[in-house]
Amino acid sequence: MTWLTENPLPVLLIGSLTAIILAGGWLQTGSRWLLAAIFAAIALTIGAVLAERLIVTDREQVTQTLFDIAALVERNQVNEALEYAYPGTPAVRSQAAAELPLYRFSEVNIKSNLEVRVSPERHPPTAVAEFNVVVVLSTRDGLLAHRRIPRYLEVTFLQDDDGQWRVGAYEHFDPRRGFTVDPDDPRGEYDDR
Repeated sequence: MTWLTENPLPVLLIGSLTAIILAGGWLQTGSRWLLAAIFAAIALTIGAVLAERLIVTDREQVTQTLFDIAALVERNQVNEALEYAYPGTPAVRSQAAAELPLYRFSEVNIKSNLEVRVSPERHPPTAVAEFNVVVVLSTRDGLLAHRRIPRYLEVTFLQDDDGQWRVGAYEHFDPRRGFTVDPDDPRGEYDDR
């Protein structure tokens, strides 16, 4: 049922079509109950769109957290980005603290193949985000300057006790891994860690 709470388009489409069909019937018959049904369809559509905007699903929270982290990395705010590490997994904080300071980021662009799978039944609840990203970076030692680097990332999020999603693990791979459609396709097996 998340399609209803994550995308207003189906509700708008169904509500609009219903109102148009009812309006056509009302124009032909002039029936008062059809006029009332038109207003009811419009009110229900508006209510459903408002509910969609107000309800924030776990998937939307994870996606927003991911974009917040990307914005911090792009601004080279490493310490602030490290705050998103899950407290129960100190290794991820150490990994990011070792990697991120090596670079000066000027762009972090999460691509449209972002997929988020949430497992609320686990303890703690987990989510896995998989996506391609392109970063533009320079190394602190000056060996690379404004280099465009594409990568494929798998980020595991864990929900902490206050409901916030935090990074529990992450790995990056050859970007071609994100281009495969079939998970059983051997072309998705690129691993250049």
